[in-house]
Amino acid sequence: MEKFTIYVEHPRPIEPPAEPAPPPPQPLKLTKQEQKKLRTQRRIAKEKDRQEMIRQGVIEPPKPKVKISNLMKVLGTEATQDPTRLEKEVRSAAAEREQAHIDRNIARKLTPAELREKKERKLFDDPNTPETLVSLYKINDLSHPKSRFRVDVNAQENRLTGCAVICDGISIVVVEGGSKSIKRYGKLMLRRINWSEVSKEKEEDEDSDDDKTVNKCVLVWQGSVAKPSFNKFSVHDCITEAAGRKVFVDAGVPHYWDLAVNYVDDEAV
Repeated sequence: MEKFTIYVEHPRPIEPPAEPAPPPPQPLKLTKQEQKKLRTQRRIAKEKDRQEMIRQGVIEPPKPKVKISNLMKVLGTEATQDPTRLEKEVRSAAAEREQAHIDRNIARKLTPAELREKKERKLFDDPNTPETLVSLYKINDLSHPKSRFRVDVNAQENRLTGCAVICDGISIVVVEGGSKSIKRYGKLMLRRINWSEVSKEKEEDEDSDDDKTVNKCVLVWQGSVAKPSFNKFSVHDCITEAAGRKVFVDAGVPHYWDLAVNYVDDEAV
């Protein structure tokens, strides 16, 4: 009987089983020109409302902006009575407006920490983004110090993880990171570095006259993965292809090596 009280126990409400509601309609994507047109229309409508309120007497009309150039035009007869005093007042008012402008700019100015954060947002993706993009590049020859340095340093500056495996006859570069960094790195590998010129420089340094294939870099594969497989970007010099494949096996991605080795460029056929 002690379990019976004067209180009424209400069961916890449970949502009935049903299909989830459809997603709300997405906003219409506007072009830059359409956005600019809408902004202009909003500003014109706002200015017309302000002018109408001034006509009705709801708000006071703004005072005329007196400058040295329009002093006689705005003030008229007052300027002829005491021009020295009026000129002094006009100059002081102009100085106040300029100082107010400077103060507003200082108030809007970002702190060094905010500037760094703004630059981070511009250069890199949000670190909380779950998606990680991967790019796999195949290069005929990456043994030249100049090209190795650019591949390594640019990957670190773009905060990419991955590795560059250099073997005799084949070199493979794998980078992982955000979409902005991957896009910049792709431009470096496929456009900015002239791989044929680097190969010629190496041949001149070695004084070799042997006919070799044209050095080039191709994008073998690009896609997204759930999480990165490498902790940092590193360069590995491997004597044999088995040692090069072991680098990818240790990272848990041996299919990257197999994909690059079995890749056949359509232009080469």
